[in-house]
Amino acid sequence: MQNLQENINVISKGQDLNSIGKIIKYKQDYMDFFTVEINPCDIHIGKKLIAELMGVDPENIPEPYNGIIQRELDQIINYRNIRGGFCISENFEISKKDNVFRFENTEFIAGKQLISKLVNSERLAFFICTAGEEITLRSREQMRTGDMLEGYVSDITGSLLVEGAMDLLHDILRKKCIEEGLKITNRYSPGYCNWKVTEQRKLFRLFPENFCGVRLSESAMMIPLKSVSGVIGIGRDVEYDQHLCNECSEIICTFRNTKNRYT
Repeated sequence: MQNLQENINVISKGQDLNSIGKIIKYKQDYMDFFTVEINPCDIHIGKKLIAELMGVDPENIPEPYNGIIQRELDQIINYRNIRGGFCISENFEISKKDNVFRFENTEFIAGKQLISKLVNSERLAFFICTAGEEITLRSREQMRTGDMLEGYVSDITGSLLVEGAMDLLHDILRKKCIEEGLKITNRYSPGYCNWKVTEQRKLFRLFPENFCGVRLSESAMMIPLKSVSGVIGIGRDVEYDQHLCNECSEIICTFRNTKNRYT
């Protein structure tokens, strides 16, 4: 783990970062944490993807949909609280028999599907990422004033924004792992792949309070709403699945089988 952390620390000094954002490393208790401030200009959301998620023909987007979608895409540059972060550990245990993984004194009941993806991991990266609160406030205000369609487009854009930010964070981790001859898995979040959303409480206990500006409600939902959290496996023998939708049991997912077509 030391080499990977040193590599990421080099980025925090401004090298090999392109325009993604500034990476900050700090230690709390026994863990090293990394946070990234993400430039919204580096997140690319396709107009066709938003249209498809709305149920509109992505190849021939009619008005008023086309104009509304474009206005929301133009607004992205103004969202300046997009950030994410992660911590990496080798001190964990995976039990394929019990379908759990354990970190320190915390046991995550992950289920058979997720454990099968993590079982060959040599390290685990736990992450939190958010698009910030502004886009949710914008969507709610639009709906409050009767602009339901605009509010709906803003809501979809917010979901895509945090996924785009997490794609960048995921890629930072992937590139640094490649330097060590390691691979990474897909990212897995509570609420998907039969991993209960209430497990999010355990995950958040691994992080400092209000990490990246994200906290949990009493029902274990993240605030800001457009946020994600979860785990990524790291190792020589792990795999990244390009077609994870085929295995996920979440049949009502908004992005099911759509994301890769119009990004």
